Amino acid sequence: MSSKQISIRLRYGCGDIEFSFPSYAKILSRLKPLDIESVFSIDFLIRRALSNPIGLSLKDLIDRSRKGGESTVAILSDDISRPTPVDAIIPYLLNELNSFGIKNEQVKVIIALGTHREMNRDELKMKLGEKILEQVEVVQHNAYDYSKLLFIGKTGSGIPIWINKEYYEADIKIGLGNIAPHPAAGWSGGGKIVMPGVCGAETVDIVHFYSSLHPIEEIFGVRDNVVRREIDEIAIKSGLGIIVNTILDGRKNVVDIVVGDVVEAHRYGVKIAEDIYRPRTPIADIAIVSAYPYDIDYWQAGKSYLAAYLALRKRGVAILFAKLPEGISPIPQHTKTLLELGNLKPKEIEEKIRRNEVTDVVAASIAILISKVREKVDLYIVTDSLNSKECEKLGLIKISLEEVNNIIEEIRKRLNRDPEILIIEDSSIAPRIY
Repeated sequence: MSSKQISIRLRYGCGDIEFSFPSYAKILSRLKPLDIESVFSIDFLIRRALSNPIGLSLKDLIDRSRKGGESTVAILSDDISRPTPVDAIIPYLLNELNSFGIKNEQVKVIIALGTHREMNRDELKMKLGEKILEQVEVVQHNAYDYSKLLFIGKTGSGIPIWINKEYYEADIKIGLGNIAPHPAAGWSGGGKIVMPGVCGAETVDIVHFYSSLHPIEEIFGVRDNVVRREIDEIAIKSGLGIIVNTILDGRKNVVDIVVGDVVEAHRYGVKIAEDIYRPRTPIADIAIVSAYPYDIDYWQAGKSYLAAYLALRKRGVAILFAKLPEGISPIPQHTKTLLELGNLKPKEIEEKIRRNEVTDVVAASIAILISKVREKVDLYIVTDSLNSKECEKLGLIKISLEEVNNIIEEIRKRLNRDPEILIIEDSSIAPRIY
């Protein structure tokens, strides 16, 4: 066996991590979103998108509103865990609204947290920009406070819809977001800013559970799937008017923006994003994965295993590098649930949910997804933030950086050939096998 080593450097938290493995290992692909040299500034892209809406325009919404220029407006923004540059988008929206006679006092920005934690003041400044905080009222959604929610009926399949009251009662509703592959919804963006963004916990729970019951391949990276239909229906029933969605490249630069109808504009945006986020690769034995950009906590980073899942053979290995400065989750209930259920089989978790033995169904649904991945491949993690016992309870095997080579060598012996490896440099992808 050659002693020559191949060095790889990956994003790890705010910095990098470097490791080497034997040269006998075959690197099939290095996967990340496509880098695109956009010749247009974000200002140009916003103006162009607002001037060329898909299916529905902001003017259409205002004209349809019975109050016209007296209408109240709710702008939904995602939170600090998402890369949407709302600080650049909202000023243009306000200018457009002002041009139609709607004053800033009539506008409210709602942080569509879903079940995420509340953002602090510094995070709000970072996300929205200090000027926006001075210009308009900004509130944060609470999925658990039912005094601030309304029940507006059920979807065709029977999912109850609890929705943020302030959002629902606005005359004009605009949803911001970013389009990228998402394991539970297929793709982020579009109506997802409403579900889970401003829905009650019961609605969020049921939709996530519903998603976890379907094969990963039928949801992750697929635009028109059964879960997306539920999300679109909820968004439409809630009155979401138009979406403003960005598409980012591998450098997290905005390369396009779509504006318009909740379904039509999102579907168009996904077609653009597929070329960036669905790279093709041969199938592999081992995936070495950076959790970037989902590396703030395990709640986010766990989805990185799904990117590996799509491109690995059965009995393969996924080795995740994830710093996780906020641990498993900043929400204690999520942490508790994942530790209790993380090492169970999918059917065991499903049965616990159906027997009403689980209060945090969203976290349990995430546990089902990771458990499905674990049925196909072994899951390893290199992290500073979780101890071995915690990892074991999550269904993971914690290893040190130095032990990565040992795992590769074990796979080599088991296969009786040199293992084929892919490097996932950015976990926001949904690979396609060729």
